[in-house]
Amino acid sequence: MTTTGEKIRIGWLVAKAFKQSLAGDRDVDTIDDRVNADMDRVTGRAKQRRERNARAAFRQLEAAEDELADAEAALRAARGPGKAAARRARNNAKQRRNRAEVAARKYR
Repeated sequence: MTTTGEKIRIGWLVAKAFKQSLAGDRDVDTIDDRVNADMDRVTGRAKQRRERNARAAFRQLEAAEDELADAEAALRAARGPGKAAARRARNNAKQRRNRAEVAARKYR
């Protein structure tokens, strides 16, 4: 996942590498090493950020699933007026789990 600034930078680097490749001899690599290093740095940073975000999204999903399991157990054990409150808590936990699933789906 790249930011808009990273996409612009990658586009600029690709254009620069293309221009350098047209300017040189066909049999020689004429692309400056700094262009390749910049490209690796930008894509590496984007990859690290994506991995961090994916780990965070899956941690949130695990926590939401645990919360839902607790709420369902509380609902099964509830009687009388507490059952309505337990049902609301379960429904809220389901909504949180669904939102966490949508967020984590992006990284699968």
